[in-house]
Amino acid sequence: MKPIFYPGLGETREDYKFLSKYFNIAKIDWNTGEATKFKDFDTVISFSLGCVFSLDIALQKPLKKLILCSPTPFETLGSHLAEEVIFIIGEKEDFLEKIFNPLCKDNVKMIIVPNADHKIDDNYLKVILSNI
Repeated sequence: MKPIFYPGLGETREDYKFLSKYFNIAKIDWNTGEATKFKDFDTVISFSLGCVFSLDIALQKPLKKLILCSPTPFETLGSHLAEEVIFIIGEKEDFLEKIFNPLCKDNVKMIIVPNADHKIDDNYLKVILSNI
């Protein structure tokens, strides 16, 4: 069972083709807000504004893990149903660390990717894969 991955604003499945051996990549219509629906999964990973889709799923469906990569800022995780929430943030995105640090308690943690910015590169991907 592959985890689900939601790309960021304006990004497509093709932009993340390199991730398809690890994840089922969702297709998002950024004009309508509609995204691919999946049935059998327990882990959801997302990037940037795609985190909105992941968090919405976690509010409705129990998950083993919810991994939010460089998410668009928000103030609460709501009453999510994820056993574990992981924020993965690039070291150069220190403003996100400040925003999300107050949410890190109980089953919520943050991982900082050294030398990374707002992009999933090889180093960032290694951190994601090591936390699934």
